[in-house]
Amino acid sequence: MSLSLRSFSTVVSTAVAAAQGACTTLLDMTVGTPGRALMEAVGGVTLWLQYIAIQILLTTRLATSQGSDCDSFVADFGMTRLAGVAATGSVTMTSFTPASASATIVPGAVVRTVGAINFLVVKDSALPTWSTTASGYVRPAGTASITVPVQAETAGSSGNVAEGAICLLGSSISGIDTVTNGAAFVNGADGETDTALRARFPLWLAAKATASVAAIENAIEGVQTNLTYSIQDGAAPDGAVRAGYFTATVNDGSGAPSDTVLSSVYAAIDAVRACGVGFAVVDPTDLTLTISMTVTVPSGSSAAAVQTAIETAIAADIGAQAVSAGYAYARLAYLAYSSAGVTVLSVNDVLLNGGQADIPSTTGQALVAGTISVSVLVTT
Repeated sequence: MSLSLRSFSTVVSTAVAAAQGACTTLLDMTVGTPGRALMEAVGGVTLWLQYIAIQILLTTRLATSQGSDCDSFVADFGMTRLAGVAATGSVTMTSFTPASASATIVPGAVVRTVGAINFLVVKDSALPTWSTTASGYVRPAGTASITVPVQAETAGSSGNVAEGAICLLGSSISGIDTVTNGAAFVNGADGETDTALRARFPLWLAAKATASVAAIENAIEGVQTNLTYSIQDGAAPDGAVRAGYFTATVNDGSGAPSDTVLSSVYAAIDAVRACGVGFAVVDPTDLTLTISMTVTVPSGSSAAAVQTAIETAIAADIGAQAVSAGYAYARLAYLAYSSAGVTVLSVNDVLLNGGQADIPSTTGQALVAGTISVSVLVTT
């Protein structure tokens, strides 16, 4: 229903007309008279009350609420907004003189990008380089480099950095001289937006009543913001038909979600599944996509900036694809035109995994960005 709103001049003119209609003698309502001043004062208060009424209507409906009003609306139903997710990945630390001494990298050691995005070394006792005695990762004497896991200090998509972007040591580490990341980080995610919160709310409500697919999907989506998934009903992890069983394939954008993520998803599903129904939570089978293209831009454009923008956009787009989804070949040219930051004159020689065809969807498969090579030609 549309609201019948009035402007200041309409409010004043309507009030003047009403006053004159109720009075048997002619009223002087010219500008500056006491009667006109009274009408204008009432008109100002009317506009304020009208604004308050609009604000009340906006905040009492989730569709028109924003920010903290969205949070308070869903909180009445026991739902909360999902926090951001810190990007994770691995970095390789190297020594120029590996034979002279070993090195120990303890959790909490800082590495960073040129843009001052910090990453902290995190503990993973499953790695062979982890030493319980040293409480850190050990690079033995004679070994030039060691690869350790890191996590962005700040949660959010700002931690999604390109390959080689981490190049500075933020902490002094004896026996380590350089650091770099051999692959782009793509699994960082910002906190849940108002739009995403509104979209999840009906699913969250539907999950309260039944142990259905909606309940399972809501359980997965409630773990963290960057998860994509595929549910195979009546199927075991190996694809075999199995009644009373389902398999949830989960990805966090990296193609290899950690055991912690998988355990959290398992616990969330276990809390809402139907009694007597078995299930498994597995990581996806990765398909690495290699992309190459040639992009032509106008004179005066920065080739390096255009290359970085396009490669970053393609990597992020691949990482955002749902589990079991395919990938359209035509998206690559679209991303080149839309993300370059400058006018793109042409996009040529686009190859996706060495060909010019779509990647078909495959159950349980996750797409992972591999080598992305964008050649930028600047016209003269």
